[in-house]
Amino acid sequence: MTTKSFRFSTLGYLALEGVGALHASYTLLLNVTESDDKEGKKLYLSASMLCNAAKAYGSGVIKPWCTVENNIDNKKYVLDSKDSAFALTQNEILIGGTHFTLKASKNIQPVLKIETGYFLNTGHTGSLVPIPKKATHYISLNKFKQV
Repeated sequence: MTTKSFRFSTLGYLALEGVGALHASYTLLLNVTESDDKEGKKLYLSASMLCNAAKAYGSGVIKPWCTVENNIDNKKYVLDSKDSAFALTQNEILIGGTHFTLKASKNIQPVLKIETGYFLNTGHTGSLVPIPKKATHYISLNKFKQV
């Protein structure tokens, strides 16, 4: 069983007073645990986001999201925390987790496509999405051991 941690930073812009380009940027913190078994590879992913756009604006709530797609069967998984989010540290917000199994494939290197973003719910003015509205990252996993 192997666990890897990743940090992906994305520059963003949000046209709100006090936010702009500096505070609309965010960092995705992603943990990937993989273990090999007879069927292929069992994966568990958990994610959180560092973003202080709401704090810079003075009010509102950050609603982060993250999806994962694999290159073996092209299934898409949504990381969620069952419609709840909470702060882990001062500016860190839990996105959630997911788990799935990849079927072993002899000639394909397993790769995960990660898409992430957020929207800022200001309450009185509605929800705003930063520019760009999403970021895409790729993670190469270890090759399948038993094929």
